[in-house]
Amino acid sequence: MHEHEAKARICSLLKAHNFSIKDVRGLPTAFVASYGKGRPRIALLAEYDALEGLGHACGHHLISGMSTLAAIGLTSIVGPSAGTIAVVGCPAEETIGAKALLVKKGVFKSMDAAMMIHPADKTEVVKLSLSLERFSVVLKGISSHASANPWNGKNALSGMLSLFQAIDVNRITLPDGNRINGIIKRGGSAANIIPDRAEAEFFIRAKDLESHAVLVKRFFTMVRGTAHAFSLGYEMKRSGNVYYPLEPNMQLARIFEKQLKKLRVKVDRFFTDKELGSSDIGNVSHVVPAIHPTIAITGSSCPAHSEAFKRQANKPAAYRIMRTGAMLLALTAFELYKNKALLLNIKKEHYIKYS
Repeated sequence: MHEHEAKARICSLLKAHNFSIKDVRGLPTAFVASYGKGRPRIALLAEYDALEGLGHACGHHLISGMSTLAAIGLTSIVGPSAGTIAVVGCPAEETIGAKALLVKKGVFKSMDAAMMIHPADKTEVVKLSLSLERFSVVLKGISSHASANPWNGKNALSGMLSLFQAIDVNRITLPDGNRINGIIKRGGSAANIIPDRAEAEFFIRAKDLESHAVLVKRFFTMVRGTAHAFSLGYEMKRSGNVYYPLEPNMQLARIFEKQLKKLRVKVDRFFTDKELGSSDIGNVSHVVPAIHPTIAITGSSCPAHSEAFKRQANKPAAYRIMRTGAMLLALTAFELYKNKALLLNIKKEHYIKYS
């Protein structure tokens, strides 16, 4: 939510190519840029936030580059009365999930389809993603001297360690794709003092929203049970927005695949439900037909959110692939502008699923 310079640079470039810019109330670093009028109205999603301490180790600078270049390129082949080209500026994907807020604010209500490409170490046309919900947990005890009178204390850190053990034991019986991961952010102030406060952060993920709700309930039970077992007080708070699982539109994915073949881009996999993360584009995919393919910017296994990926994402080869990604988006969108019947079938697939 501090991407002011990124927003300003992208909007300046789009304005120079006759896009009109609208801000989004309550999201100062988001925007919607439009060119043309009428339907279809295709949204190209531009992420531009970075990782704290790592910078662009997830390649969001390349995402915004692909979507912005694709939109500008489309203006030369889609007349201003043949439909609307939209670039949606999407901040804070790594933290609060601003796309979830953009959905709630109705930004995608008027869109006929949405798309973006994520840089990765593999090119995958359909890569699913998990739901995500973040929780902070505070356990509250009583401090005392750890040697002189430990019996007067209630050890919040011991309770937190027990909570992590409970999660590990429960993990054995969790359905495939369900995840609970956490870190301890505070465990005490000195080794000779019984900690009266312990704080942790947890990420909860699942393959579908029904499983997600069950897993959250199970997590709450573990927190309450641990607090009760150690006679501790507790607080649980949600942070950010719930990320929905990605539901890619398969017809739209096939159109994208056709453009990969046209440009002779090597595809590693058409579909995968392995090695899944989470993204707030999942929320978008529940309200409008959407795709979120990946494109390889590295020649070997190199996971995102690492220094190695950050280095790869700033090499000349990555920017050449960014141009290829822009062409792929533009060609995919162009299919929808020129073939209204095809777009209608894509929308039917989506609305049958969510009716």
